[in-house]
Amino acid sequence: MNVKVKYYKSVTFTFEMSVNKEEKSLICRNDDAFEKMLQEAVRGHSFVHWTPVEVIKTAVDWLGTGRNNRVLDIGSGTGKFCLVAAMNSNAHYTGVELRENLYQEAQRLKSELELSNVEFIHGDVKNIDFNNFTSFYFYNPFCEHIAISGGIDDQISFDEDAFYSYQELVENKLKETPKGTKLVKYCSPELEISMDFDLHDMYFDGQLQLWIKN
Repeated sequence: MNVKVKYYKSVTFTFEMSVNKEEKSLICRNDDAFEKMLQEAVRGHSFVHWTPVEVIKTAVDWLGTGRNNRVLDIGSGTGKFCLVAAMNSNAHYTGVELRENLYQEAQRLKSELELSNVEFIHGDVKNIDFNNFTSFYFYNPFCEHIAISGGIDDQISFDEDAFYSYQELVENKLKETPKGTKLVKYCSPELEISMDFDLHDMYFDGQLQLWIKN
């Protein structure tokens, strides 16, 4: 296995709300640009909750950019992973998000960016058929159930049972996927991967991992 190490650095610059071709390009390359796109009510959570652009680009390379690739982002928040990935790929990205306000923000950004290869679902991952997808992205979406601080808002209660129940749900759904299914997980050590998935690559000090079902 080829293990790589890479470090993330942020760049600060000014950004106007109107989205033209040049600014779309900036969003593809820079976290601050995406942050400026967000409405004030949901800003300020990027460091903990939204995937860095540099990480997204690596995940896109791993997951594949072809039109037949269908990727599910579990707990998509404001849609950053799906939106940035879609601007760097021909694959189709779907994000499922429980919070209506974050789902609505993701929908707004999709419209602003005029992306056709992105879909957002307001709902519970419990109700998602994993067999509709070829690949999955998992960035610790249930962590607020066990977090003492750093939550986005008060919509998610502290509930260890809910955390482990959701983790187990995803683990079991992944077991039912076909051979060749890809899983990219980021900063999610608690998610247990079944024996029928092989670890193919790691990046960012092992925090980003690519697993493929054998």
